[in-house]
Amino acid sequence: GRIAGLKESSVETYTRDLAGLAGFAAALAFGPRQPHASALQHGIDALTVELRIPSNNKSSPSSIHPHYADVVRCTEHLLRSISNLHERLHHSIAQYTMPSPSKFVSHGEYIYPAILVALPMVVRAATLALRDLGRFRFAYVAGVLGSVSVAVSAIGAWAIFYQNEKRKAEEGDGSDWICYVVFLLSYRIVVSAARTGMRGDEGTKRRRRTGEAEERRKSLRFVACLLGVYLHAPLLLANYSLGFPSSAFWSPLLAAQVPRPSLRDAIPRSGVLSTLVPAAKCAFVAATCPPALLVPRIFSAYTPYVLCVYAPLHLLLAALWLA
Repeated sequence: GRIAGLKESSVETYTRDLAGLAGFAAALAFGPRQPHASALQHGIDALTVELRIPSNNKSSPSSIHPHYADVVRCTEHLLRSISNLHERLHHSIAQYTMPSPSKFVSHGEYIYPAILVALPMVVRAATLALRDLGRFRFAYVAGVLGSVSVAVSAIGAWAIFYQNEKRKAEEGDGSDWICYVVFLLSYRIVVSAARTGMRGDEGTKRRRRTGEAEERRKSLRFVACLLGVYLHAPLLLANYSLGFPSSAFWSPLLAAQVPRPSLRDAIPRSGVLSTLVPAAKCAFVAATCPPALLVPRIFSAYTPYVLCVYAPLHLLLAALWLA
């Protein structure tokens, strides 16, 4: 009976903490916002509140009545309990999640699910490097990465100009279509660079050209997986609430097992598949591009995450799928 009681108590505690953790995450995502949330958006990490109480004791002007001291002490404890601003003040790189007012889960514990989510990209890159990739195509990968860099620079320059103009003008000024044009041209540049490198020399035999194209595609996928790992590793430590869903989104897309060349060569022979597969890829790329999916639906502006993490990986995905 005692063991059953302990198990029941453990289950109840776990259930209660799990519900509290879900409520804590929901409060961070949807509100209610804490009093310091609006200050953090402007880079204000702390506010100093100074209370001066006139003293009636002439012999000791600096003395404070114990009741006033208790009020100040309780107010300080209350602010600390509802705010994780303390993590910023002692230069922590991660925030704690609180399943209950008396417990917390540190980043050393909740980082394991993030590692498991990002693990397919590591495994895929290692498999390509150690087994599947016979020869790394440096020239081809450098050309595609160069086009991605040019495209990201153009998107970043336009994003800065676009956001500055948005601050001056009213919402709905009709200039959003220019943003889609900029992104369309950027994707066109990257996909064209990837396709040009895939063709190879026209004088070589078809079988050899197919093998070289496969090596180039594997080389580009290796770099994409490696870039996904290195971009998400610091993001998971600095901003877990953003890094975890981003890693869960990109890991299956970049680390997906590609069908064998024989299976891909059989696709053009079927009229339905030859039309459906490219159309589905184009539709997915168009639906998940930053102006269609992220800004302004999820992010109000083109943040460093959108420009430095999401946009490069999305351009590489377009090169892998559409080239």
